[in-house]
Amino acid sequence: MITFEFSKTAEGKDTFTFRLDRNRLRTSGFKALSEFLHKLHVYKSIGDFESAEKFFNHYSEVDSEMLKVREIVIANKKPRRLELQPNLQMSYSLEIEYKDYPDSFAGVI
Repeated sequence: MITFEFSKTAEGKDTFTFRLDRNRLRTSGFKALSEFLHKLHVYKSIGDFESAEKFFNHYSEVDSEMLKVREIVIANKKPRRLELQPNLQMSYSLEIEYKDYPDSFAGVI
């Protein structure tokens, strides 16, 4: 079972921590995942759209706690990193030069 604990940082931003009993992952977690995938496979194999739709809608419901988690994640989202790879260039005089690029979109291009 997963439990969420909501709190605020020193700056006043909302944050959360979730706790998970790792000992149950191999026992009840494995069994629950196995049963879930089995049901999904059966619905797909027999083409039972009505039961599959009900199954999907049940597991895709979003409650207020998960909406709060989503809001916190989006509010604390960091900008995407720029992945830059420098080059080594060899001149006609056989000297090797390290070529670095600025950390900007122009540097990526």
